[in-house]
Amino acid sequence: MEDVFENFTASVTRAYKYISQIKKHESLTFGIKGIHVMSMIYLNKYKDGLTVSELASFCLEDKAAVSRNLDSLEDMGYVRFTGSDAGKRRGRRAVLTLEGRKKAEEIDKVVESIVGKIRDGLTDQEEMIFYKVFSRINDNFSKYMKDIG
Repeated sequence: MEDVFENFTASVTRAYKYISQIKKHESLTFGIKGIHVMSMIYLNKYKDGLTVSELASFCLEDKAAVSRNLDSLEDMGYVRFTGSDAGKRRGRRAVLTLEGRKKAEEIDKVVESIVGKIRDGLTDQEEMIFYKVFSRINDNFSKYMKDIG
């Protein structure tokens, strides 16, 4: 148990690097960048669209990065903005265009395949326990960060 911190940190970092590499590799086949993947996934789940703030919250990214990401997706024809004020983005919702939905469906299929491969060898119970424990660890991190200000 003496190397718990080192093992945990190395494992999380290694997993994050794998996720980043997979996003980068797979996104190239779709003609988008890895940073667009999560936005496309969430926008496909929320058919009525999401505000920049909502999407930033889901993606765990800052609003400025999400806004730039959406600008890029808009330029590619995958996203459009809805709302009453054409001049401002505040409060407007980003929604996938028909082309964006098609692309997002392709991404979802690839993600489903990858997740299936990552689950290989795990029982449903083991997977459930893993997510429960990992969620509790993240909650404890959150509490710690609140405690230190």
